Formats: sequence, structure tokens, C-alpha cells
Amino acid sequence: MIVELLIEISTILSGLSTLVIAVLTAFLWRENRLLRKAGSEPRLVAYFEPHPDGSGGLNIAFANIGTGPARDVYIQFKGEESDFNNYGLILDCTEKRGPLTLIPQGEKISVLFAIGFQLFKPQNSDERKPLPPFSVALEWKNLDGKAVFRDEYRLDVSPYGNLPGFVNKPYLLKIVNSIDGVSKSISSLNKDVTGLVNIIEANKLEEPYVQMHSGNSD
Repeated sequence: MIVELLIEISTILSGLSTLVIAVLTAFLWRENRLLRKAGSEPRLVAYFEPHPDGSGGLNIAFANIGTGPARDVYIQFKGEESDFNNYGLILDCTEKRGPLTLIPQGEKISVLFAIGFQLFKPQNSDERKPLPPFSVALEWKNLDGKAVFRDEYRLDVSPYGNLPGFVNKPYLLKIVNSIDGVSKSISSLNKDVTGLVNIIEANKLEEPYVQMHSGNSD
């Protein structure tokens, strides 16, 4: 009797352990699947940023802030074509761009959009008003090309117009400009010194004036 009871208990325990293992296996499979899916969901965003040389240019950046690379990227600007033509835009916003082969995870593509001050005054007009807001539509795929993603961002230059220091030159370019200024000053000083070399002073003690005479230039 006791032996039969023990056999039944062991059978029940064996069945329970098998069930627990099956549940754990299913749970691990689901988590692994979710991790693989999360690791292949790139996400693109569009935003303004200053041109890196600090010369007043405004760039549009397309950054991949998701997980995994984005492939076959399409970019399309949505706005009034007349608005794009009325401002001195360097980037042609009237055509759809793409497909760009790849934007890796954590990377971006930044392109020159326009010179900053030109975005706040229409061409052939004395009226000062910023470029009207427009949208940028993005489309991309994950690495295996099975999932297609789409998103749209509204961009407005107005908030950037009165931000002091938004466009600054990096220190390396400031140093280059300083050296260039010193070089020009030395060049000008060299001309002045060359001219003074041939000057002879013939001052007299009783006279309050300085008398200078040109000497031999050879």
C-alpha cells in the first residue's frame, strides 16, 4: 500500500516537474523572441541642428535612435513649394530622397538646409517673417527588410531665431581665425617696419618738431 502511494506521488511530482519545465521553456522562448524583436526596431527622427563650423548654417539631421540599423531610408519634405522657393534654401525640398542604404544604430545623417538668417526673411521682400513650419516624412525598414516603419516630424525654424549662442564657432576654428588675424597683422607690421628702416631723424634740440628724411633704400 505504501509502495503504491509512493509510486503515485512520484508520478505526480514527475508530471508537475515536466509541466514547470514546459512553462519555463515557453517563457524563455517568448522573452528571447521579444529581445530579438527589440534589437531590430530602428527608429528615425528629424530635427534641426547648427552647422558644425559655426558659420551660421542650419542643418537637418536624420538620426537613428532605435535599436538596430535602418535600411532603405526615404525622406520627403511636406510643405508649400512656394514657401520653399521664397527663401534661400540650399537643400532642394521639392523631391523625395532615397532610398539611403543604411543609417546604423546611434548614427545620423546631417545635411545643410540653409544659411540661418535667410530663413527669417523672404527673398525680394522687406518683410521679416520666418519660413513657415513644414513636415518631414520618413520611411525605413529594419535590417532583414520584413518590417516597414513610417513617421512624420513637424519642423519650425521660429524657436531658433532668438536663441543666443545657438550658432557658435568651435574652438579649433576660433584658433585658426585668431592665427589668421595675427598673420595679417604681422604682414601689415612688416610693411610699416620696412618703410621706417629708410627714415633718418634729424631733430634739433631747440625745435619742438621731429624732422625726418628719407635715406637710401638700397
